[in-house]
Amino acid sequence: MRHIYRYLLAAALIVSLSACSVTRHRPYSMDGTRLNVTMDDLEYLGETEISVDYRKYIGFISVIDAINGKVYDRVETKKLELSNVPEGLYRYLDRASYKLVEDFPEADYYIVTMQKISRTRLFLGSDITVRARIKAYRFK
Repeated sequence: MRHIYRYLLAAALIVSLSACSVTRHRPYSMDGTRLNVTMDDLEYLGETEISVDYRKYIGFISVIDAINGKVYDRVETKKLELSNVPEGLYRYLDRASYKLVEDFPEADYYIVTMQKISRTRLFLGSDITVRARIKAYRFK
C-alpha cells in the first residue's frame, strides 16, 4: 500500500512541475523603429479648425447638434483618428476630423496645436462646444 502512495506522489509531482514549465518567446524583429523627422523635412500646407457642438443631459445622455458648423447627419458618420496625439482628441472631435482630409488631401502629417472646450451649464444638462486647431504638413 505504501508503494502506491509513493507512485501517486511521484505522478502528482511530475504533473505539477510540467504545468509550471517555462516557455520562452524570442522575437525575430526589432522592438521598434525610430525615424528622426525635423521641421526642415516638412512643408507647411495650412491650418484649419474643427468643431463639434453637442448637448449633455443628466451627465450621460449626449446629443450631437453640429459638426464643423453643419447640422449633424446621424446616418452618415465619418471618422478620422490622429495617431500622433498621445491622449487623443477631445470627445467627438474624431467625427469632425474628416475635414482635415477634405481641406488638405495631400497632407502626410497633422499637428494639433490647440484643443478647447466651452461649456454652458443648464438645468440638468449643458451645451458643450469642442474645438481644435490643427496644422497640416507634407514631406518634402
